[in-house]
Amino acid sequence: MRKTITLLLAIFSCLSMSSQEVIDYLNVGNTIEFNGQKMVLRWSTHPMELYYLQEWIPEDETFDNYSQMFTVAVILSEEVTPQLAVQMKIQELEERAKTDACCNYQVYENNDEYILDFLVSDGNAETLNCVEWDIHHYKTAIINGKKAQQLNYISTRAYGDDIMPFLESIKDKRVEWITALTQMDIKCEIKE
Repeated sequence: MRKTITLLLAIFSCLSMSSQEVIDYLNVGNTIEFNGQKMVLRWSTHPMELYYLQEWIPEDETFDNYSQMFTVAVILSEEVTPQLAVQMKIQELEERAKTDACCNYQVYENNDEYILDFLVSDGNAETLNCVEWDIHHYKTAIINGKKAQQLNYISTRAYGDDIMPFLESIKDKRVEWITALTQMDIKCEIKE
């Protein structure tokens, strides 16, 4: 168990590493569509033999100011389970909630698949600069004949004056977006 947690911490710390060339390591495609929004592959990383991450955003947006981002992450491991991965993210959110008044989450489980629905923000006591709503779908997958933990997620953001309408719209989108995410059939195949 300690080895698994160390492995996960090493993987998540690699998220801040940058990649020079965008490569479709997972053979998912250079474009992806979620709820009618077409996004293009803009970032990918393969910092460790067993870890892959790819991110898509709308073509005219940047990572500094995106409205939507779709991510697929894969950990090739027998030890890492969806339950363990979601527990690690929950620990991160609980720590964040100590300084982020908007931070909250809900977890749903069905047949060893997990949905983590959460809200985080950036700003100070007087002003919010950005609010981010994420839906993470954790599941086990078989990729290139190996057991893997696959995380697919949609991240949406609002900035400045758009924050309040954005927050009010979440309750109307939540069920539809969770359903859409869990019904996406993203089959990864690692290019060797």
